[in-house]
Amino acid sequence: MKFEELNLNPLLQKAIDDIGFTELTPIQEQSIPHALEGEDITGVAQTGTGKTISYLIPIINKLLKENYEDPCSLIVAPTRELVAQISEETNKLLRYTDKKVSTIIGGVSYKEQDKSLQDKCDIIVATPGRLIDYIKAGNLKLNSIQFLVLDEADRMFDMGFIKDISYIIHKTPKHRQTMMYSATLSYYSIRVASDYLKEPVEIKIESDNIAPENIDQKIIHLGRQEKLPYLINLILNDETEGLGIIFTNLKMMVGDLVNSLRNYGIAVTGISSLLEQKKRVKLLKEFKLGKYQYMVATDVASRGLDIDNVKVVYNFDLPMDAESYVHRIGRTARAGKKGLSLSMCSEKDYTELEKIERLLNYKIPTMEINEDYLTFPKGKFVKFLEIGHKASNNEKTIIKNKKSESKKFKTYHRNLNLNKEEKSQKLIAPIEEAKIYLQKADLVLNQEVGKNVKPIQNQKRNFDKKKKNTKPGNSDRNDISSSYNKSKRNLFDINDLSYRENKKSTSIWKKIKSLFGR
Repeated sequence: MKFEELNLNPLLQKAIDDIGFTELTPIQEQSIPHALEGEDITGVAQTGTGKTISYLIPIINKLLKENYEDPCSLIVAPTRELVAQISEETNKLLRYTDKKVSTIIGGVSYKEQDKSLQDKCDIIVATPGRLIDYIKAGNLKLNSIQFLVLDEADRMFDMGFIKDISYIIHKTPKHRQTMMYSATLSYYSIRVASDYLKEPVEIKIESDNIAPENIDQKIIHLGRQEKLPYLINLILNDETEGLGIIFTNLKMMVGDLVNSLRNYGIAVTGISSLLEQKKRVKLLKEFKLGKYQYMVATDVASRGLDIDNVKVVYNFDLPMDAESYVHRIGRTARAGKKGLSLSMCSEKDYTELEKIERLLNYKIPTMEINEDYLTFPKGKFVKFLEIGHKASNNEKTIIKNKKSESKKFKTYHRNLNLNKEEKSQKLIAPIEEAKIYLQKADLVLNQEVGKNVKPIQNQKRNFDKKKKNTKPGNSDRNDISSSYNKSKRNLFDINDLSYRENKKSTSIWKKIKSLFGR
């Protein structure tokens, strides 16, 4: 079915033509006609099938027809990134109209959002938390809402938003049209649908494969220490055009991966919950525009984000739940395009791999290892630097501390730079002394102490004399102990004799006798 057959508002149809949409996807073909008739919808389809357009087109078409004065539409999504993307798609469809969109998300100044709401917005796209803040503060009323959409509903319920969603729904009029879209049909999805939707049209797009068929999936078995050099080599030797996303499980790893890749001239950025929302939105936008070729991300970017021209998804870590794997690789092969997924499985990832293959009901093909990729690339590389990057105060402090540590390190090792004769003597002396003690012990065991004590005592005296003469200034042990400055001691100070201070000397002969009860 073609979009032209829907008899949409000419301004909306013109925007659709500009975007390049012609044929409806299965979820769009089955849901849009019912939504245009004002019916409630529950839509279940896998990621990348066009669910966002399924609800935006009916809402905008009705908005242009009725010309509501107050905000008439509310779209609720689980993450800030998804809200930003929905707003972007909505603005594209409103291109030839005077209608406005307002986003309400956490991590952004209230003043900016207040101004956006006061400028007569028509569609509100929000995350649950900040939206409830506005409602409870009395700064936003939802009594004019005609259309309510719950996007990625299963994800919101997984994140613990079930009570928040119920609170928001109760603040909207009962005569509203409600549409709920999800990748899976969970218990909470069914519960919300039965409690708050009026005889909804149930649409479920079945697929033989949970993951899209046009994604070429590969698994690479590597040791943990081999993953980074292998990833760098894969990227440097990839000549295909397009963008790439690298997923890791730990937000603390995002910065490390970005820095490592940039050292080899790779145009990469990273997003995680550690960044402020404004920064995340800015970096995501620049990635979409092609300023960066690769983006390192946690699962914050695994759901709902529609980024054109993503050629490959790298799973640097296998996700800890199988469904996240499906959403991750779904960032490529969007809108019927082909894509590639390369997942690195180390010795600690086999449990996750089993879960993923069980969910997919599919054995992911193993990629042959290129031995040359197991070590870091050699040669000179020009480090990739962000345009207009200026060091923050925190970065300046880190650089200053590193310089200070480097200076201390050099001074410390300069003090340890002893000449070869001193080093050799200080290493040999304890060994020679130990040999003498062992000889004494052997004599005791052989009951030959009376015959050989004198020669050994002479040997010990000669050794002490030789040892004394090798010390700088021929100073004795007491002089060394008294002149030693404890405040300058370091962990590897081989001159530290403090353990001998205030301790009476006990002859080795008495110690050996005590072993035999004498």
